[in-house]
Amino acid sequence: MKKKDIAIIGGGASGLAAAIAIKKYSDHNVTILEKQSRVGKKILSTGNGRCNLTNSNISKDCYNGNLDLLDFITSDYINTEDFFAEMGLACKNDGQGRIYPHSMAASSVLDALRFTVSSTGTNIICDYDVKEIKPLKNIYAITNGEQTINADCVIIATGGRATPSLGSDGSGYRLAEKLGHTTTKLFPALAPVRTDINFVKALKGLRTSAKASLCVNNEVIAEQTGEVQFSDGALSGICIFNLSALSAQYIGKAEIILDIAPDYSKKIIADMLSVTKASREALPCEELLTGLFHKRIGQAVLKSASTSFNRTCGELSEKDISKICDIIKNWRFPVTAVSDWSLAQVTSGGIKSEEITDKFESKIRKGVFFCGEILDINGICGGYNLDFAWKSGYTAGKNAADYIYNIKE
Repeated sequence: MKKKDIAIIGGGASGLAAAIAIKKYSDHNVTILEKQSRVGKKILSTGNGRCNLTNSNISKDCYNGNLDLLDFITSDYINTEDFFAEMGLACKNDGQGRIYPHSMAASSVLDALRFTVSSTGTNIICDYDVKEIKPLKNIYAITNGEQTINADCVIIATGGRATPSLGSDGSGYRLAEKLGHTTTKLFPALAPVRTDINFVKALKGLRTSAKASLCVNNEVIAEQTGEVQFSDGALSGICIFNLSALSAQYIGKAEIILDIAPDYSKKIIADMLSVTKASREALPCEELLTGLFHKRIGQAVLKSASTSFNRTCGELSEKDISKICDIIKNWRFPVTAVSDWSLAQVTSGGIKSEEITDKFESKIRKGVFFCGEILDINGICGGYNLDFAWKSGYTAGKNAADYIYNIKE
């Protein structure tokens, strides 16, 4: 059989995995077209430069979007650690399920991918910003406006809109739409959630453990537990990041409710504060929560409970204590926005999953495949999004190779 040409648009995590899979299952010509000056730039920034490349607790429950495309995520035919072990990359578990390269350096992951792709003879063309994929008779013409490359099969692995400085500027959606595809509404995900600055101004730079609940119309629609960070006009931290995609869909209608003492019931806290009140009766009431929380957090709680600082601890009534406990267990922060794309780690939304087969092939254009962040699937923090990138890329690559094999001469 005459060798065919497969073009991969995007040299990020999913695009590199797709190239490796194609070459594993075929000997066709593969070209990666990357708009940046080198492939894999975004990989270097993941996991704070350590690249949390997967998680030992992968399941559908860790993802948002159309989960019908996720049946492969726990399949045996591709295991992420085995995938990288074959490239000579050793991995280690941090004890909480997050899996990193043994070197704890994202550059090791990218090097393993680059070395493998290079060894297969895959052609990489950088600084190639694709403007259009034009369907012709039996082939696709891919142009950057000055040069045209023809391919029998195309894999679109351009990423989403998150962190545009690293190449994910949403251009892939425009390419797909020109081919007849539809893009869902897009939201920044795994990003800080903005709130009224007056609620967090005094807390900037502080952290606290909490259960964070996203509440819409007084109904809790999602919960996460972990460390919450207070920043300049925003709530941050992994548990907030995991609520950000949903939060973005309810701007102005949602609240994030923090329980900053999740291990204690309201009654237990009230009993504790009654004892503290008695032991500190002569001290200013702003010292009531000192020892239970950081002093500035304690003061902010009292302020939110409308507690006058002109009184001593001993002058607080049972009603005052009850209101303070209410804030500790149900501290409400209105969702005013989600931070912009420059601070988002991934994109929520993407190419409509109803237009994609379970082989990650377009139902609209034969021979066009999709993988990675451009699809309407996103995961929580902890290596889940990179795991999806490797596996969806590998799946798209394998099926693209099968598609080429079945083309009639």
